[in-house]
Amino acid sequence: MRMRVLVRAVAALVVSSMLVTCTPTVAPSPSPSPTPSPIPTAAAVPTFELASYQFAIQTKGKLRVGIRDDDPPFAQKSATGRYEGFDADVARQIAIAIFGTASAADPDAYITWVPVVPATMVSALTDDKADIVASDFEVTDTRMRQIDFSSQYFVTGDRLLVTKASTIASVADIHDRTVCVNKGSSAEKAIPPKAKDAKVLRLDTIDACLDALRQGAADAVWAKETTLFGLVAKDPTTKIVGGYLSSVPCGIGVRKKRVGFVPFINTVIAAMIADGRWPALYKKWISPLSGDLKDGPHDRGRPAA
Repeated sequence: MRMRVLVRAVAALVVSSMLVTCTPTVAPSPSPSPTPSPIPTAAAVPTFELASYQFAIQTKGKLRVGIRDDDPPFAQKSATGRYEGFDADVARQIAIAIFGTASAADPDAYITWVPVVPATMVSALTDDKADIVASDFEVTDTRMRQIDFSSQYFVTGDRLLVTKASTIASVADIHDRTVCVNKGSSAEKAIPPKAKDAKVLRLDTIDACLDALRQGAADAVWAKETTLFGLVAKDPTTKIVGGYLSSVPCGIGVRKKRVGFVPFINTVIAAMIADGRWPALYKKWISPLSGDLKDGPHDRGRPAA
């Protein structure tokens, strides 16, 4: 009996010794550093699914952004070569979301800007020259058959441009006035149903309509709001008035079959709206021309003053 007890005691000591030997020693957690390290940690770089397109971009180290260089206030190439405007800054936020906090100080270091014009915005994606196109890109059925779009990050539509001295405040005030439109534009067809008594002046270019407004040959210019922004920039004695006379959704363009990329961009847009970055960019770039403030793309706007 004593022999059995002794054997058991020895066995217990052996097992105890093995447990102590095999158990890893846990080092105490280091105290936090009083200053942040300049070297980005793993936590500073987002982790994506290996099959996702945003992981592929992160691996390559550059986000290719298709953008116009003559479309203020959305995008314009400055004299220094830097792209400035609402769309340019939205693209920078997408880059930061891909590459992490290390890219926030200089997002342009993680972006390759790809100049586009309206006629090449779709092909820049389908020909794999750009990862996204951000250029007040109107979402249409035809384009959706060719490429994918993010959720609506900007919504615009037809509005009226008048001189600051004008008494015209809405479409109700132009029933007996002369309204200038760009010949062949959607606005040309929209006027009769909404202002059947208005006199329509059809000119070949929108700049010609601005001249007609300045010279008194037209009482208002009817066009897409984003087009009118350019006219206000050229002539600060004009202003945009009235509510939206149509609805034109804009999205970030993406080539089809980019795994997980559109949902990812949608989360970036939603976060920008929720945390105030979207309204801040609108106030910075759009409000000086639109005269209003918005909290998100579907906000109809309120006076800035």
